[in-house]
Amino acid sequence: MKDRPKVLIIVLCVFIFGVECYALSNLYPVKSIQIDSLIEEKTIDNSLTRLELLVLYQDGLKEKPNDSIEFFRNLALLNAELNQSRDAKIFSEKYISNTLNFDILKNSAYNKIIDSEEYISLKNKYLPNVTTLSFVYFYAALIGFFFAIAINLTKKENRYAKLFIGGFIAIHSLFILEFVLFMCRLLLIYPHAYRISSSVALLFGPLLFFYFKSITQKFKFRIVDLIHLLPTIILLFFLTPIYKKSSSEKIKIMLGLNEFDGDFYDTFTFFIKIASLVFYALLIWKSQFSKIEINSVFPHKSSIIRWFKNLYRIHVAYITAYFLYGIFAYIIKSDISIYVYHFQIGAMSVMILYITYIAFVQPTIFSLDLNSATGMVLTSKYEKSGLTPALSNELKEHLIMLLTKDKVYKKSNINLEILSNKLNTTRHNTSQIVNEHFEMNFFELINKFRVQEAINILEADVHGNLNIIDVAYEVGYNNKVTFNKAFKKVTSLTPTEYIQTKVKQKTQEKRK
Repeated sequence: MKDRPKVLIIVLCVFIFGVECYALSNLYPVKSIQIDSLIEEKTIDNSLTRLELLVLYQDGLKEKPNDSIEFFRNLALLNAELNQSRDAKIFSEKYISNTLNFDILKNSAYNKIIDSEEYISLKNKYLPNVTTLSFVYFYAALIGFFFAIAINLTKKENRYAKLFIGGFIAIHSLFILEFVLFMCRLLLIYPHAYRISSSVALLFGPLLFFYFKSITQKFKFRIVDLIHLLPTIILLFFLTPIYKKSSSEKIKIMLGLNEFDGDFYDTFTFFIKIASLVFYALLIWKSQFSKIEINSVFPHKSSIIRWFKNLYRIHVAYITAYFLYGIFAYIIKSDISIYVYHFQIGAMSVMILYITYIAFVQPTIFSLDLNSATGMVLTSKYEKSGLTPALSNELKEHLIMLLTKDKVYKKSNINLEILSNKLNTTRHNTSQIVNEHFEMNFFELINKFRVQEAINILEADVHGNLNIIDVAYEVGYNNKVTFNKAFKKVTSLTPTEYIQTKVKQKTQEKRK
């Protein structure tokens, strides 16, 4: 009996200790239960107001719970419902940056702050928005893609030219399409389209260059021409790290949520692209326009020459717009660059619409080549001519006699009218004879015979005593400048250079 009090005390202590342990075991699970769950239970009972919920979430957030991302979401929605637009924006940004889920901004809770600057800035940053201008650009891109495909499904005349002009328009359309996705914030929905157009940024110049070349020269694509693709291949390797990234990583790059240096890639691409554009623009000018290559291939064909020149002018306008954009975006770093960007997209759209317009009103232009161009255009020009084939051949023979025997080209005042009188026919018929049978215009024909006569005179001048101006007068030129230009166009050398070359050859022959 004496031990009974001790036993009772021990039992009581064990009981109290057990109760405490039970209490503690229940206390910590309560702490570990997600606060969202507790709030959900109370909201079912309507025991909390929105303001109380807001306070409870903010207090819970201080404890850094596991479900803090959901806290950001709920705090954003609660602040929006309470018309706290500033805090709603802060927590919306935090939620989006962690989840990349933009649908939160479509929640009805934001109706309270829908006109606030904060919500408008969120909407302009994350939500798609199709404008009239973006639709116009998109329409131009679709036209371009359609043209690029359709032009290569037509007849096979000069397939190289069609392939080059089709590719040229296709990359214009690709750039416009990516800009439309960016402009409408659809790149956040289709992130794998990010920088896709950069992969072909260095093909503008080569494609246009080869298009002109395939029209004005007897062009055949050779292995050595692949060197023009080398810069594009290098650029692709440079951009590969971007293309290999996941969709979420690309979205973070676009939103500036990681340490990826997108500005470096933009700046690098700009400088190499502008260098490529300028280089090929100068190359086209030198090979096609400075030597009047197109005029010599297509004399008397003003519509075709106008087509080539307009194509080149629009391309130069695009280069200028792109250069200005780069200055504002990467050197001055001004926000005005986004507005300047529209100029280059506008130039690209004009290029697409102009080419498709020409394809509609003058479809034969896209079947041109060096061999068929003359006959095609001449047929169109002289389709109403009354000159019969028999008379045409007769006049041709008469003209050859005037040039070879009478040497009418030696007369400095010779012109189409005088030559027509000698042929006893009209100016129109004479022009047709020259164009059809000699595939050149009147002045080119006269210059050809004059230069050949000058070469004969220089070759006969064994001692080199003749003056160049005397030779010029002898063959029908009135001045040395005109003679030099005509001579160089035919021989690729000036008369002086030709004489020097001839002297060197004779010297080498004597040494042998």
